[in-house]
Amino acid sequence: MISAGLHITPSLIRRRYNQGLDSIVRLIGDLEDRIDDLTAMHISAPQRLIGKQAATIKRLEQTVANKDAELVETHQLNRQLQARIRELEKTLEAETPITEPIIKRDSHNSNQPPSLDLPWIKPKRTRSLRKQSGLKIGGQPGHEGVTLLQVADPERIIIHQANECLQCGASLGAVSANNLHKRQVFEIENGALAVIEHRLTAKMCPSCSYISKGKFPLEVLAPVQYGTSVLCRALYLHLYQLLPVARTQEAMRDLFGCTISQASIQRAARLCSDKLIRCEQRIKAAIRDSAVIGADETGIRINGNNAWVHVARTERLTHLASHTHRGKAAFDAIGILNQYKGTLVRDGWFSYKWYQQCRHSLCNAHLLRDLTYIGEAEPLHGQWTTALAKLLIEIKDAVEAARNNSLSELDSEQYKDFLSCYDMLTAKAEEAVRGSPEPKSNGLTAAKLLNRLIKNKTEVLRFMTDFAVPFDNNGSERDLRMLKLQQKIAGCFRTTDGVKTFCRVRSYLSSARKKGESLLAALESALKGKPIALTN
Repeated sequence: MISAGLHITPSLIRRRYNQGLDSIVRLIGDLEDRIDDLTAMHISAPQRLIGKQAATIKRLEQTVANKDAELVETHQLNRQLQARIRELEKTLEAETPITEPIIKRDSHNSNQPPSLDLPWIKPKRTRSLRKQSGLKIGGQPGHEGVTLLQVADPERIIIHQANECLQCGASLGAVSANNLHKRQVFEIENGALAVIEHRLTAKMCPSCSYISKGKFPLEVLAPVQYGTSVLCRALYLHLYQLLPVARTQEAMRDLFGCTISQASIQRAARLCSDKLIRCEQRIKAAIRDSAVIGADETGIRINGNNAWVHVARTERLTHLASHTHRGKAAFDAIGILNQYKGTLVRDGWFSYKWYQQCRHSLCNAHLLRDLTYIGEAEPLHGQWTTALAKLLIEIKDAVEAARNNSLSELDSEQYKDFLSCYDMLTAKAEEAVRGSPEPKSNGLTAAKLLNRLIKNKTEVLRFMTDFAVPFDNNGSERDLRMLKLQQKIAGCFRTTDGVKTFCRVRSYLSSARKKGESLLAALESALKGKPIALTN
């Protein structure tokens, strides 16, 4: 064979000619093989490049498709909100005299709390009536701080010394020790603040004259610091009992005589959150592997901007996460629903329909409220809405009775009776809706509700066919309720990191509470870097 770097020269041809005809034939054959190799390389190299470019184009097309879906979702929501706003404006115009200007009352011009402001309408900022002082922002000269300092008389002293020479191994028990350093930890013992002093000593070996020093415990890091018993109580009051930072500071001072600063409380919250990252990942993985989960979302405000907190939960675990979007973009970023393959209990929010790899179960508590609303708003349909509501409650009671008797399904005759009754009521409702005028409303109507009950019959009655599925999604609403309470107490969140810290620690505490663990002990374990096991 001719190498890739060999050139055909007259001397080479003359040498091959002298070797005979066979040598010339082999040379021509080698040249043909080389030409074929070069031709193949010329064809394969562009093909590899084309393959890479095709993969890149495919990824970009998927990204564009996701953005298009997100945009469609946003446009749908905007159309619904705009239609609802127009409907409300027409109602106000009909009820309000034309001569009087319509002034909307919100938190900036009335006693209405900010939590009742519509999330898509940003109220004007209340103009402060105070005059500017002309002083710089922050603490002023003469301001009394709360810096933590060492005390002269600690309650306990712990000596850290070496009992053996670290070089030759000789015993140092009889050698006198010299104090080198001391560190103090403020802890809560017997309901009061106590100072524990850790002293580091050094001893000189009589055999080899090597100086062996003791070691501070790993958790004793600074010359003076708060211990985990102080920090876990501050976090319990702040993140579980939902006291604002200033009131947490007051409670710590009044209950334990601890003058902890607000910055220390916030720093402890961030420290606890950082130590719970792997715990949060395990909670997410366990929820993804669960047979039945519930999901819901609620709106919040972060530094004046709209955002949402999403919950995914089971009877033993809770996961909270914040995002600037409400729908599919948030679900994909959180990474639970897009990988879930069990049964998802949810409300009627249309973004959940993107995930067809799992089974769905509609919250019947929402349906009962919708049936009540239609019965009151459209009295002509009160008969079938009342009958359907009673049927759902009857099925719920039958399922609970069967479950209490350790049964895994309803009696076949009872099951068939419930299905036939459901079909009969929806058929009668169709006749009633077809024979009545459609109200001019962009909101919920009898026809829309009935279409949902017929089209999603399997999802509505999922709790009857699978006893592991709950009747409603109230568990998810309960897990989100404390977030709304936090908003009412402290107002909006200031930073995105603050929301993430709150959600991560609350997920841990909610899961620990479901497991029956002591929350103080759970927080103390988390601060030590060893969170309690929640997914066992």
